[in-house]
Amino acid sequence: MTGRAVRLALAGAVVLGSCAALAALSLVPYTAEPGDRAVVRLAWRTRGERVRACRRLTADELARLPQHMRQEEVCERRILPYRLRVDVDGARVVDDLVRAGGAREDRPLFVFRDLAVTPGTHHLQVTFEREGTLGAPGPEEREEGEDVDATEAGRRARETPARLELDGPVVLVSRQIVLVTYDDERRRLLLAPSAGAP
Repeated sequence: MTGRAVRLALAGAVVLGSCAALAALSLVPYTAEPGDRAVVRLAWRTRGERVRACRRLTADELARLPQHMRQEEVCERRILPYRLRVDVDGARVVDDLVRAGGAREDRPLFVFRDLAVTPGTHHLQVTFEREGTLGAPGPEEREEGEDVDATEAGRRARETPARLELDGPVVLVSRQIVLVTYDDERRRLLLAPSAGAP
């Protein structure tokens, strides 16, 4: 038997063994969500508040830079983080700092969490609160001739409030998903029940 024939025989044995293992695994019972739990799903995206931090470079820092990159002042733009806290029946179940995406933290903020809870009536409290200070806002792009005050008013109307809160009872049945999300138009957190298993 040649070396090529041995390799083909081994490859065939591996393929047959893999198929047999896959067939055996397909017979194993699987439950997507064991038990009769319900889910509170936190899911939203928001722009957050863009800030700009500027500082003057020292003489040493300037000397280390190439000639064409020397600027006396450098500025960084980023989105301020938010603190997400969730209490169920008075017990803290989430306490996380939500940072903006991107290497420079200048992308939108995303929240996506599933919290398994027992069916029944629960008191749910969700807070989403800005951390840090605003400082100087990032520069806004505006159309030629557009009023600066109008641009500032538009920016304030689009920004996420410094504190969002949802506080109240929620009734859950077995294997139900209840969605907590952010309404950009009303600028508040909303509770939206949905049918189906998690």
